Amino acid sequence: AGALGAWQLARREEKLAATTARAANLERVVDASRIRNGADDGARARVEGEMDLARTARVGPRARSVCGVAVPGSLIVTPVRLRAKKKGWFGRGASAAAGEAETVLLLRGWAPDAWTDADAEAGACAKTEGVVRGSERKGRFTPENEPGEDRWFWLDAPALAESRGLPRDAPLIQAIRAGSGDETTYPSAATKEELMRFPVSPEQHLGYAATWFALSAATGALAVVRIRRGVGRRF
Repeated sequence: AGALGAWQLARREEKLAATTARAANLERVVDASRIRNGADDGARARVEGEMDLARTARVGPRARSVCGVAVPGSLIVTPVRLRAKKKGWFGRGASAAAGEAETVLLLRGWAPDAWTDADAEAGACAKTEGVVRGSERKGRFTPENEPGEDRWFWLDAPALAESRGLPRDAPLIQAIRAGSGDETTYPSAATKEELMRFPVSPEQHLGYAATWFALSAATGALAVVRIRRGVGRRF
């Protein structure tokens, strides 16, 4: 139990370091067309362009509590063709240069299953701040994605991009909203505060460590009592 307590303290230190690194990344701003997958994860990027609503993907199921009621839903991911940069001297800059992405995947947020875009065949403008992110880690009991059937159980950015006719290294950007935004407007994007959270917080690790150390102390005390009783009976 003592070893488990020490492990929880070590995990707490790791989580504190990860929190600091995540906060530092959120202070960085990168060009959405020049994102380096992996190296720029966690940095902020501005997404402005035309959404291809007809190629929107749903990743789920992802139930969420809405007004205290569990509502089935999914993550909404839509390709966005980035707005062309303004022309420079001699007409340069009108199209994407070498190494620049023309289209990104925008994780717009969560929406209930009953929600749909007003007109999936029409275009829509995207103008939002987001955070560069990578794929999800597939859970042990999560089914395999079925790209051929357009069924996505977990967020696999390269496969999702390929299924939409994009390069596998197309950047994935998660939209974020102000903390005071309307959570009932769908898709509901994450807030910066939510991005700073971990499934297990440093405070929880500290609580787990205290529990294990307390169990270790109690077990040690009981062992001492039993040993003393045994010694007393012999004499």
